[in-house]
Amino acid sequence: MKNQWRMILALLIALVVVVFALLNTQKVELNFLFGKFSLPLVLILVVSLLLGALIAVLLSTMTIVGLKRELKKKSDHEEQTKKQFEADYQKKVTEVRAEYQRKINDNRTNSLNLK
Repeated sequence: MKNQWRMILALLIALVVVVFALLNTQKVELNFLFGKFSLPLVLILVVSLLLGALIAVLLSTMTIVGLKRELKKKSDHEEQTKKQFEADYQKKVTEVRAEYQRKINDNRTNSLNLK
């Protein structure tokens, strides 16, 4: 059902574009630094719309690429921090175990010396 509504909407938009094109066939003169052009108004509008859409897509793509790069950098930093935390944790656990083992050994030695 969703695809049917999309198809109906696309057909309506196409109909509006065709009617718009038929109503705007008069020639318009464009003046540039290097010359003058006379083109139908609908062609100028469509080309302008496409150029604007292309510029918008390029700018948004650049923004998306930058955000992805930043996300990757932060993800890598988070992974590195996590590994460093894990290494520090393991080192601390080893130190605590060694300390307790020393205390156990000292207690055994003291109890054997007392006997």
